[in-house]
Amino acid sequence: MRHTNSGLVLLIICSAMVLASCGKKDQAASKKSDSQVVAIVNGDEITIHQVNNQMAQMGPLDKAQAKTASKQVLAALVEQQLLKQQALNSKLDIDPRVQQAIEASKDQFLAQAYLEQLMQKAPKPSSSEIDTFYKSHPELFENRRIFRLQELVVDVSKDKSAEAETNLKSLKDINQIVKWIKDNNYVFTVNSNVKAAEQLPTALLVKLQALKDGEVLQVPTGNTLNVIQIAASQISPITRTKATPIIEQYFLNQNKKTLAKKEMITLNEKAKIEFSGVFSDMKKSDLEKPDSAKENAAKQPVAEVKAEVKSNQKDAKSDAGSSAVNKGLSGL
Repeated sequence: MRHTNSGLVLLIICSAMVLASCGKKDQAASKKSDSQVVAIVNGDEITIHQVNNQMAQMGPLDKAQAKTASKQVLAALVEQQLLKQQALNSKLDIDPRVQQAIEASKDQFLAQAYLEQLMQKAPKPSSSEIDTFYKSHPELFENRRIFRLQELVVDVSKDKSAEAETNLKSLKDINQIVKWIKDNNYVFTVNSNVKAAEQLPTALLVKLQALKDGEVLQVPTGNTLNVIQIAASQISPITRTKATPIIEQYFLNQNKKTLAKKEMITLNEKAKIEFSGVFSDMKKSDLEKPDSAKENAAKQPVAEVKAEVKSNQKDAKSDAGSSAVNKGLSGL
């Protein structure tokens, strides 16, 4: 516990020092205009630029939210300044561990800044690309359904898994399935979920979309067998107009990743990289080669866009529980 606490304190102090060093220019500039200073902590200034920088990372906020959030940000900056001052008083800035952590943090900040600058060049999708994606994924848009699911999570050992699957496949009624499970002394739990299409794992959605209300699906997941019944469902389509910003963001994210991967491939090819010490047996060819954008898109064309759809759709709620519905299938 002592080791964990000391590590946490070190992290806080290092973050404070890095941010403080990055903010020195802001502090110097603030002296030219007192209106930029929003707090003074034992003589050290905190500027509106520092607050705005933190606020920018929170995303869109309405006026009331922004007012509350800005006060919380300023309070956090004051605490950070107090910690930094105590760290300097304790001469932690010359501690080798702290110096090493600060340098590592600076490296991370610079690398991230370069990637962000690079990804600003990512192009937006064309109207035809949006149309194609919209039409090729009716399960997420035109034929989107909201499912009310009943799920039985049955504990099944590996040696009995095949037997259980075979017997349960012949049963179509959920009550008969429950009776068979009880008669054969299997331990099981029951989950009830309401899920919109975009909230489900991709592979599971494809299978459920083909079923009618009342039908049952079996999903083996490791040491359990999940029996899922569509108790009811309703069609809740997303129009092309409403889907446009969602699909645009999906393609933009994909294009950003493509740029980043191409850049890393180029940098790796041009760089002179040598390994030593315990990694002396590694070669440059051992570095992971990013997949191409086409390969990545072909593997999971829907998985990433689901998060965008989910954030824009508030009409489906789900119960918490350990299940194939909540956890997703293996590999997703």
